[in-house]
Amino acid sequence: MVSTLFVSWAAARVSLRDLTVTARFPDHIFAGEPAEVIVTLRNSKRVLPSFSILVEMRGTFERPGFVKKRRTWQRLKKTVLGYITYVPHRAAAEQSIVQTFPKRGHVLVNGFELSTRFPFGFFRHRRRLTARDVDIVVYPKPEQVTDELNLLPLHAGQTTSMRRGAGQDLLMLRDYQTRDDLRHIDWKATARARRLTVREFAAEDERRITIVLDTRLTEDIDEENFRIRFESGITQAASLVKHFIDERAEVALVLGRERGRFGSGLEHLYGCLRRLALVEPARDSGAAFDLEEIVESAAASGPRADTNYLILLTTAARGSIPPNVWRRTYVIYL
Repeated sequence: MVSTLFVSWAAARVSLRDLTVTARFPDHIFAGEPAEVIVTLRNSKRVLPSFSILVEMRGTFERPGFVKKRRTWQRLKKTVLGYITYVPHRAAAEQSIVQTFPKRGHVLVNGFELSTRFPFGFFRHRRRLTARDVDIVVYPKPEQVTDELNLLPLHAGQTTSMRRGAGQDLLMLRDYQTRDDLRHIDWKATARARRLTVREFAAEDERRITIVLDTRLTEDIDEENFRIRFESGITQAASLVKHFIDERAEVALVLGRERGRFGSGLEHLYGCLRRLALVEPARDSGAAFDLEEIVESAAASGPRADTNYLILLTTAARGSIPPNVWRRTYVIYL
């Protein structure tokens, strides 16, 4: 029996020796959504293969703190990444798995753990490997916006104006002038009229949308109730940002006192989702004055403030919003 245990220990130790692990995560990961992770196990031994290797990920999860001002780090349980039965010598085995991160936040992967029950299955032998710190940001998952928000007159960038500009819709045909771009010449119309004719396009609506998330945690709000409502607000903000960017609007995201720039496209969307993934509530007093200040600053941002449409998401009680904020924003109570 002792000799059998010794052979089991020696074989497992040799099987775990000279192994390296790499894991490739997707560029963008959403909370509660399956993400494909590619795990590669490389065996650098000259002669011997490795058998029955379980690969696990070790790391920490940074969750926004609601009671303390600083963020709280919580140790994650080891996460199984894959099970590889056989790795030849001087070769690598690759496996694709689906991993789900349940909540938004920041994951720091700082190591892996290899284990095996080879050859007899009596004991599990383990070996820990350090890794370069890999930062993974888990975005809040956008959802479909409600019909009420779809009815808002916010089809920015798609409404044809009756003034000249650089849009896509034809406004009129006119005679060629010296300053006109030659690419706008309509050759068919020129042939019919026997003089140079150019196409003039209508400008597009330049309406912009600013989404303001109220991050204030006042003393009269229960922290557990606020946490649930605040997370709901983050999900709604992510849904609104995605909805209006899909509508080709210019969107700015304001998180408390932190202002964001206007932008459109996928790069801007992922930048906003990253900010939402890491946002924290802030304790503050003087709630009405601070909210007015935030809305006033958001409304005045951009070169044309008159085209800036504001949507405010807040955990404040109904009836506590100042009248001038009501007049300037569309308020969504969380």
